Amino acid sequence: MGISYDATKKNPFEGDIVSIEKFDINEFVNLARKIDSDTADVEVKTAARGLSKDVVETLSAFANRSGGTVVCGLSEKDGLAPAVDFNAKKISEALSQACADKMEPPIRASVRIEEFEGALVVVAGIPETEPYQKPCYVKARGPYDGSFVRAGEGDRRLSRYEVDRLIEERQQPRYDARVIEEAETSELDPELVDGFLKRERAASPRVFAGLSDDDALLTMGVTGKGKNSESKPTLAGLMALGRHPQKHFPRGNVTLAVFPGTSKEELAKDGARFLDSRTVIGPVPVMVAETLAAVRRNMRVASYVEGGSRRDVSEYPEVAIREAVANALMHRDYSPEGLASQVQVNMFADRIEVVNPGGLYGTVTVDNIGTYGASSSRNQYLSRILESTPYPEGYPEKGFVVENKGTGFAQIQAALRGQGMDPAEPEDSLSLFVVTMKKKQVLATGSVLASASITLENKMGKDLESLLSVVRSKGSISTSEASFVLGVSTATAYRRIKELVDKGLLVSADKQGRAVRYKLT
Repeated sequence: MGISYDATKKNPFEGDIVSIEKFDINEFVNLARKIDSDTADVEVKTAARGLSKDVVETLSAFANRSGGTVVCGLSEKDGLAPAVDFNAKKISEALSQACADKMEPPIRASVRIEEFEGALVVVAGIPETEPYQKPCYVKARGPYDGSFVRAGEGDRRLSRYEVDRLIEERQQPRYDARVIEEAETSELDPELVDGFLKRERAASPRVFAGLSDDDALLTMGVTGKGKNSESKPTLAGLMALGRHPQKHFPRGNVTLAVFPGTSKEELAKDGARFLDSRTVIGPVPVMVAETLAAVRRNMRVASYVEGGSRRDVSEYPEVAIREAVANALMHRDYSPEGLASQVQVNMFADRIEVVNPGGLYGTVTVDNIGTYGASSSRNQYLSRILESTPYPEGYPEKGFVVENKGTGFAQIQAALRGQGMDPAEPEDSLSLFVVTMKKKQVLATGSVLASASITLENKMGKDLESLLSVVRSKGSISTSEASFVLGVSTATAYRRIKELVDKGLLVSADKQGRAVRYKLT
């Protein structure tokens, strides 16, 4: 049974289960009978003849992600009616025993018996296992055969790679600090190294006072001691400052593919699979700059005339692309298994996706990414080095490759918001992290605002144009969406919308739920 349910929300089928105490079996069943969903935060088991053998797989799957709820005693084939001959006490004890004795680590589930439509059912809240204890697996089958995760409405066994990534989170990974024995320090780019050392010496003069360049590079993890105590580059040093790190890591690169349609299967009219494709190599700063240049070549740019000046607006803000690619290269999985895959930038007719091997690390989740205080770095040495690695395109004006302050995703969202676009959508799994940005529908030269006598020199005028641009592309807008687009309070957003309504440019449309939406007149 795959139904997402959260009894704390207005629409309980949005989001994850937060607490078994807040799970209302009656509300759940009433809603479940009305709708269908392919999310899977609740698993229903009939259990009339006893607890099914596969229930332990579901327990593992819930514990390895965000938790969930197991409901026993309902018959799916009978429309979630109480199961005949269901022994609630027996199943409750069996489920509690399975959580405590059959799982490693044990699951501290909240199991209770509830009354429903004159019968008894068992409801068990399965909490998420702490990151440092994952994976949670079926004890008798071991971690590589007994670890599961939810996939649609069922449970999928984790691959060996995914199990290794979960085990990796029990302590700080050090793949980026690995000394590359077959490499030489002469493979480091002198210009990048010089810029890096100047930045570090200027930022921390007391720390680096008296240190030679070689000792400074050793201190910062750019180099390390090899088997014969020789100075050798580290993986982090080669990726950030090497001339050609792909000599040692052929898939430590970026691939760009521009597809003609909205999926990889669609072909162009002439049968071409790609409108453009290329492989970008070099150190991280070069790959970021060259990937951005390649994306720029494949973006349309619209021109707006505002008074006596012209403003060019591209389909995607370059700042957002740059941050997404830099973050992907900085936070990707550099384990030997992860290095079999590259960072991908896929451009479709309606969106752009930036994909990196390895999911989110540490305390960062798709819910808190980009928020204050949410920052974890899988590659601590590489992240620290990139803070002081000069960005090759326009340095020093464009500064350094990353800030490494946990602000990368927030900058992406701010850039999209500033251009009147939908927020980026993060998607996380144990093996991949994907950032998707929806294309901005650029318009022809000129602006409808000119005929409305709205002055664009002030911020209000620019806010109004941003709102109209969103309405043209999406069809309508709500006050909360306007608040996000403009980066202002909902009260200010409402005043901006009212201004457009008063000028006859927008009109209120039908309500969707409790929110009023506005469309073009």
